[in-house]
Amino acid sequence: MIILKQSEHNLLGSKKDIAALAAKEGVRILVISDSHGSRELFRLIVERNGPSCGALVFCGDGAGDFVSCMDDAAADSEFAECVPPVAAFAEGNGDSDRFPARFNPGKKQDDEVFHELTIPHRQILAAAGHTMYIVHGHEQGVYYGTESLEEEAKAVGADIALYGHSHITDETRGDVYKMNPGSIAYPRGGTPPSFAILELEGRNINTVFFRIDMTLKGIQFVPFSPEKVSLWI
Repeated sequence: MIILKQSEHNLLGSKKDIAALAAKEGVRILVISDSHGSRELFRLIVERNGPSCGALVFCGDGAGDFVSCMDDAAADSEFAECVPPVAAFAEGNGDSDRFPARFNPGKKQDDEVFHELTIPHRQILAAAGHTMYIVHGHEQGVYYGTESLEEEAKAVGADIALYGHSHITDETRGDVYKMNPGSIAYPRGGTPPSFAILELEGRNINTVFFRIDMTLKGIQFVPFSPEKVSLWI
């Protein structure tokens, strides 16, 4: 369950939970990006997958969907139990750097009708002995490659970089493990709508990608192995 207070580093969660996440031996992290207004789907993904995860990461373009999810958690204690205790998020090129919220992140008086959540351009999150560098990816030119992203990640001492923007699932191993969960709303390059769960165990890094299938039985989240694709082929 998340404590909806924004830290001095712009993470959401209590200081105790943020410190506990960094000290864990192993953890699962739910990673979502590019929701572009799909608020109900965003909530459903968190509702079904959040309870098994130690953190939620949102890589931008859909800040309103992320904030709506947190508003729901503030208003619904049962749903709040589904939300991981720590949330990190970054501003997309379609987002504002501040967003109105009904919950109070701790920067205004409680009697305000609306509060303001700061949406950072980039975020750093420590989890299970790893350091993650979280951005949207437009400022790093990820359409054309991830070299700039890797350089920025190395500069802050991160061994993992999480990003979005291209709407294409991808993972690349190297000095920095780079992963894009794809878009839950508008996938590109023939890829399905998707999100990911990052699994950290010691020095091991693994990602399970989930495609979002609309079936007669409802919405299904199905593990899949994404192919390497490009917008420019």
